[in-house]
Amino acid sequence: MRDTQPPIENDEQYQGYQQARKTLTKVVAEREARLIAALGGGDEELIEDRRTELLNILRKRQGIIDAIKEYERRQRQTA
Repeated sequence: MRDTQPPIENDEQYQGYQQARKTLTKVVAEREARLIAALGGGDEELIEDRRTELLNILRKRQGIIDAIKEYERRQRQTA
């Protein structure tokens, strides 16, 4: 399941989505590191919490990626 983002309407929004993707990629890396650290501790509840955090940010990032790809597809069609 993905978090759907509003469609990109112009190049300014496109740039904003690109920046958001970069930011969320960094957050994903941080959440991955937190999950890996939790895996070493053996606390199942903490591990599950970290998995949920990672999944939620991945869904948001994927929604942004999907919106970017759709905008780029539309731009190619109008070119």
